[in-house]
Amino acid sequence: MTSRAQSRFGRLAPSLVFSAFLFVTACATETTRQPAPISTGTPGQTRSTPDRVQQPEQPDRLTLDERRSLHAGGFDVDANGMPLPEEGAFTPEFLADRDLVRAGVLLPFSHPNAGVRAEAEGMLAGIEMAMFDHAHDNFVLMPKDTAGSRSKAVEMAKQAQSQGADFFLGPLFGDNIAGLNETRSLAGLPIIGFSNDRGVAGGNTWLASISPEEEVAALVEYATSQGFRQFAYFGPQSALGNRIESALQFEASQHGASVVASGFYPDGSNSPTSEAQYLARSINSAEQYGGPIAVLIPESGTQLRKVAPLLAYYGIRRSVQLVGLSGWNDESVWREPSLKGGWFVSPPQEDLDAFATRYQRIYGRAPTRLAAQAYDAAALTMQLAADGELERDEILGGDGFVGLNGLFRFTSDGNAERKLSIYEVTQDGNSSLLNRGAETFDPGIG
Repeated sequence: MTSRAQSRFGRLAPSLVFSAFLFVTACATETTRQPAPISTGTPGQTRSTPDRVQQPEQPDRLTLDERRSLHAGGFDVDANGMPLPEEGAFTPEFLADRDLVRAGVLLPFSHPNAGVRAEAEGMLAGIEMAMFDHAHDNFVLMPKDTAGSRSKAVEMAKQAQSQGADFFLGPLFGDNIAGLNETRSLAGLPIIGFSNDRGVAGGNTWLASISPEEEVAALVEYATSQGFRQFAYFGPQSALGNRIESALQFEASQHGASVVASGFYPDGSNSPTSEAQYLARSINSAEQYGGPIAVLIPESGTQLRKVAPLLAYYGIRRSVQLVGLSGWNDESVWREPSLKGGWFVSPPQEDLDAFATRYQRIYGRAPTRLAAQAYDAAALTMQLAADGELERDEILGGDGFVGLNGLFRFTSDGNAERKLSIYEVTQDGNSSLLNRGAETFDPGIG
């Protein structure tokens, strides 16, 4: 890496390596256990019920110089600005007498897209906060810039491996993760990735993302519990849209329900009028003969505000229930009249709000979309690797873990199973909790 790149990343990114001073609550060891909380406390302490994530005291907003004072270095450089060694385990001088656990953090810090770069920095900031809250003093991070490139991700993973990485947090993109999976020399090193492409999960690769399939499952489960046996889809004709519609078909069938109509429109279309007309007619006909219908609109932001009113404009009955995924969890869309009374799925908001407050105080900006997911993934690995190893059996702990994003556990196919909450858009343009996600998994299911 050139000195110019080193300087650039030193300015933009949060921390690289530092020792933490707060400890984690150990998992309980009883035969029947509650989910292990990702929370701070005294090592070895057990609790009879899963705790909400505790919020320890942290410094007020940190300046760049103050952040640097916490760490042993910046991106791929040591405290003096010199490149980290490409060969041999990286060991900060002040940790030389300890048996270290090293995590390679693979994120696209120099991606061509500014939004992706900001997301990478936000995710690293979330990992930094997890270090404060959960890491023992033998844990170090080695952030590596993948630039969003498959070949660069493999190169940086190999470099981190040569520097002693015990596992990886990241990459972000499915193609990058696939590159690591296919690199024989990296076999055996656990990968905790952040893509929602389920096709790259499995083996030693787990995905810490919240998948659209999990969101659809939570939404359908709640809707059927409220008497809905008919569903419809109104969304983009895209790879992701097709995944979501397929998940809706599958989950509806699992609950004895059906998808009576699907209205696909070109991805990004601002005014899919013909599709809205078709779907409105189909919904009204199906409701007349088959009972109430829940219509899934998997959009967000400006696009959601543009397409959601079309169904009402073309005459869907007021009894039709509009529903959405976590993209609806956005104050900017709640004042759209057509969404009032709509339901959406989201992780429990209480802990995410507290996280956002702390993040804002420390970094002077709001957290990015994936910062809390990065926090949870890092906190979990720090907890499980406290004994010096991150083992498959521990990752697959069937009881699960309670993080900022609620209860979750990794499954044998490499994906994350989650218990999500359901919210309603209120008439005054806010949201209210309808159904909190469960805090335990069904016994015997894993």
